Amino acid sequence: MYRTDQAKLYYLYMLSDGEASEREKKLFTTICKDLNIDVDEKKRIIKECENTPFDGIFDEIKELAGEPVKEMKNSSSLLSIMSFLGNSEDYATILCNLINLGYADTKYTYEEREIVDFLKNHWKITEDLYQEMIDVAETCLALEEHKKWVEGLEDSAYKDEKMKQIKKDIRSAQDGIKITLAELKF
Repeated sequence: MYRTDQAKLYYLYMLSDGEASEREKKLFTTICKDLNIDVDEKKRIIKECENTPFDGIFDEIKELAGEPVKEMKNSSSLLSIMSFLGNSEDYATILCNLINLGYADTKYTYEEREIVDFLKNHWKITEDLYQEMIDVAETCLALEEHKKWVEGLEDSAYKDEKMKQIKKDIRSAQDGIKITLAELKF
């Protein structure tokens, strides 16, 4: 999937529940940087997506998703196996980014879940990998909520140590899913 199509997919997804939150927009900016999308191109993508009628968002996402991934049966062609795994890795990364966007505003909505479920099935992402992505996102969300509580404590060595540990735990969870996605490549 082309990088601009990925960015459109992400932004349309963000709009699927009615609006893109500030936290979603911040994460979207990070994703655009990872995709090497400059500020002008990002603005163009946002404008194009925001001009999409609300009731047309899901159809547009379906179009961006491309052809369904076909299950491989008795294929011995190394090239086709490599191609399939390459797409799976790309699609898994995209799905992981979508899940993270869905949890960015702490509300993984019905509309977001429907899109993720469609793409998971469309791209043949395994249930185990999908569940690991959800578990990581929920873990990070719980850690962010705990971080908010710790931020309310009086300044102390205990507070500083807890904040460091929470940040370390979030980073560890995120690194774990990155390793899983990287293992899809060989």
